[in-house]
Amino acid sequence: MNIFVIMAALIILLILTLKKVPIIISALLSAAFMAVCSGMPVFETIAAEYMEGLADFVRSTWLMFLLGTVLSSLMDHTGAAASIARFTVRRFGAKWAIPAVIISGGLLTYGGISAFVACYALYPVTLMVFREADLPEYLMPAVICAGIHTWVNMLPGNPSVTNIVPVAYLNTTAKAAPVVGVIAAVLTLTLTFLYFAWEVRKAEKRGDRFSTDEKREKMLKKMDALEKEKGLPDPFMALLPVLCVAVVMNVLKQDISIALSAGILLCSVLFGRNFRGGREILSNAVAEASFTLITAASVVGIGNVIRATPGFQKIAELILRFGEVGVNPLVIFAVAVAVMSGMNASATSGLSTILSALGEPFLRMGIPAELLHRVGVIAAIGPGGLPHSGGMVAILEVCGVSYKEGYRHLFVAVVMIPMATLLAVLAGMV
Repeated sequence: MNIFVIMAALIILLILTLKKVPIIISALLSAAFMAVCSGMPVFETIAAEYMEGLADFVRSTWLMFLLGTVLSSLMDHTGAAASIARFTVRRFGAKWAIPAVIISGGLLTYGGISAFVACYALYPVTLMVFREADLPEYLMPAVICAGIHTWVNMLPGNPSVTNIVPVAYLNTTAKAAPVVGVIAAVLTLTLTFLYFAWEVRKAEKRGDRFSTDEKREKMLKKMDALEKEKGLPDPFMALLPVLCVAVVMNVLKQDISIALSAGILLCSVLFGRNFRGGREILSNAVAEASFTLITAASVVGIGNVIRATPGFQKIAELILRFGEVGVNPLVIFAVAVAVMSGMNASATSGLSTILSALGEPFLRMGIPAELLHRVGVIAAIGPGGLPHSGGMVAILEVCGVSYKEGYRHLFVAVVMIPMATLLAVLAGMV
């Protein structure tokens, strides 16, 4: 019975999220429901188990969230992120417009720039290159998300939140299981290119072409003016903070906080003259980092409550029993992460919840921590792009594309292809 209580609490979390109830409130209500139905004191459970899980997550990831958001804000406000994206797209040319956008998004994300900032940096450049290549605008959201949400997050050494979260639970590093990560990223990238090539051919046969509206025209005029004024930083200089983060973390083997700090310092030195209102930028960055962190941590707190329920031990025993009868524990883990990420519509929240609640039982089943880290990241990515994901809503809004026109392509690029990669990875290991 207690197992069903846990499942019911998670379903409540999903329903409330779909109803647009703030995730912080949804998580508290879900945890309270779990406590009541498990015969646990509600307020004591929230004050102890729930808040301990939340606080532990904040303590282990706050500095990374804050520094990553500050770097993203600096790269955005100085024009460095847009410069990298524009240069990459221009070098590829209109013929290779879609691969160019996808690679540009990967460069930005791998350099520590948040997906939110990368999205806004890529959109104007993507709009320009879609105009030049005469590509239908309904593909833009999926192309941008394919660059910043999928293949690049599978790569070892990526400072993205999804790739760093397992470190707190598994005592691994961002470079965990590098071979698996590289293979998964290459496979995902290849499938993504093939899918969009197929969609472009279909669009050409139907006669679908680039179309614009008042909002897009305004953005295009702004970008055309920047082209003439050459108001963006030199792209090679703009790339230096991105490279700095990657080198400090992966070559010099420093903590991600040190790597992000080095990127912030270099970006400030190189482009400090390009922005005004530094105090406001920092204030906004702190506010954004705080909200993102507390949102993720509020869901992680549920994992601590799950561990405290009488039903948790039964779940752990059930998982161990699956392993005893021959079911590969890595498959069980991947399914658990994928389901939780889909329910939360968040790769970070889903992965955090499973690792906080069930990380130790899976480790006891003999799965190497590094493999658990990498497979968990890959499994979390696809379900995090389901329709109720805030990221999917945001990118459609930014691009001015309706759900009806754009989400089908988002679903294939952000959900189906990463899930196909996950299946391929698991098939190669079982």
